[in-house]
Amino acid sequence: MTLVIAVLVLFVVASAAVCIFGLMLMSGEGSELKRVTKLAESGIEVEAKLVSLVPFGNRRYASATYEFPTPDGGTARHNKGETFGPALVVGDPYPLVHDPENAKSVHMGTMATVRREVRFRRSSVRGAKRTALVSFAAGVLATVGLIVSP
Repeated sequence: MTLVIAVLVLFVVASAAVCIFGLMLMSGEGSELKRVTKLAESGIEVEAKLVSLVPFGNRRYASATYEFPTPDGGTARHNKGETFGPALVVGDPYPLVHDPENAKSVHMGTMATVRREVRFRRSSVRGAKRTALVSFAAGVLATVGLIVSP
């Protein structure tokens, strides 16, 4: 009987940890979903020019700086870590979607990739909700099992 109680206690602890993880994941993915959804609704697709590519750390990683035009006629820069390879050429244009109200809200890629990212984030939030709910239900069942067991 003590083995059953030990298993139920471990199940309660594990389900609480998984539930907390699901809630944290839901929070982070939810905020990212809001950002990407706003980009999908009001984002502007522009051509960004790769201005500099500086390798750092190991030889396969580099800091890339892109420059793109803003709606007010100026230019803004976006720094991103990239895998260093022959596909990145300084001076070449690359697609970029940015929020006209906030130049720091940027997604490298086309509007199609932004919409794909929205779908991915929605499914991630849905999965995090399911994980939190199932682990909470499992914890409740294990707690009931602890209370009922003699």
